[in-house]
Amino acid sequence: MVLKRYLLKTFFSFYLISVSCFVGIFLIADFFERADEFISRNAALADVVIYYLNKIPFVLFYVAPQAILLATVLAISSLSKTNEIIAMKACGVSITRITLPLIGMSMVLALLVIANSEFISPNTSKRMNHIYYVELRGGSGFKNIRRTDVWYKSQTGAIWSVENYDPDNLTLNTVNIYLTNNNRLFEKRIDAKKAVWIDQQWQFMDGTVRTFGPAGLEKTEFFETRSFVVPEIPSDFITYTRRPEEMSLKNMYEEIVEERAEGKDVTKRWLNFNNRLSYPFIGVVLTLIGIPLSLRSSRQGGLLFSVAVNLAIGVAFSFFYAMCVSMGRGGTFDPVFATWGPIALFTAIGFYFLLTMDSEKPLPFSE
Repeated sequence: MVLKRYLLKTFFSFYLISVSCFVGIFLIADFFERADEFISRNAALADVVIYYLNKIPFVLFYVAPQAILLATVLAISSLSKTNEIIAMKACGVSITRITLPLIGMSMVLALLVIANSEFISPNTSKRMNHIYYVELRGGSGFKNIRRTDVWYKSQTGAIWSVENYDPDNLTLNTVNIYLTNNNRLFEKRIDAKKAVWIDQQWQFMDGTVRTFGPAGLEKTEFFETRSFVVPEIPSDFITYTRRPEEMSLKNMYEEIVEERAEGKDVTKRWLNFNNRLSYPFIGVVLTLIGIPLSLRSSRQGGLLFSVAVNLAIGVAFSFFYAMCVSMGRGGTFDPVFATWGPIALFTAIGFYFLLTMDSEKPLPFSE
């Protein structure tokens, strides 16, 4: 128990230093990038300070895995430098037992990062965006208006599908309208290349009107320009999409369920959900890989060599993870496989390296 507390204290102290450095570097770089705008818009110092205080939870999500890796390397290397690892092994404590508290702590930190992105970061990100887009830039709002793939169901039961919506020019491009009768039976479909709001009504251009009966399609009419009596107005098609940093996992899942019920393709949204959920566990993977690499490299080249080797491995894994996610966006990989596959693969590799640390044999359980 004493050994476990000592190991956790060493690891956690290095983690606090590492995460503070990463967050500080990120915020300083962001400040210099936005400094000209802050000055030109006469931003109050209090607003700038509050903006960056609210940005910290957002930054913590992305730097946590790298901070965990650096803390692991520094903790293991410092224990090796003072020969404390050798002393522990001389007392009959295996490498696996020595490092198990560090792996457990990395898992706890990953769960805390998820909790932060679920309960804290969405609220602080909303406040951060409000300061930047409304108070600083003087805008009326900072929400994104959905402009593509807009669906709307009116009170009359009509279903509108709009490929592209231009709220500035009050124009709908590639419009499909599905009309039903009083018995909620599909009776008419209007297709148009464009619809423009003119004189308080929609003018439809280059389209067709299909009328359906009990036996199916009854009549098809073509038109170049035509007006239809419909109660929908331009404001009905304004829907807002929340910025990714303002959404919790619960919000993301609710959107997936809602869009799936509407018959939309939710592959990318499912990928983003799994990406948000799996990303914090990169820290656990890097801990599993970093422990054996730190023990080996610290014996050969000292602290700086150990840090360089582990950071190189961390960058390589991050690149591999990002590549898999990118292939998931392209449809090559399933969303779950694209996000969790790299973590499962490198977790297995990390456990293999860890279990063979005390043995010269290639397999940890071989005779």
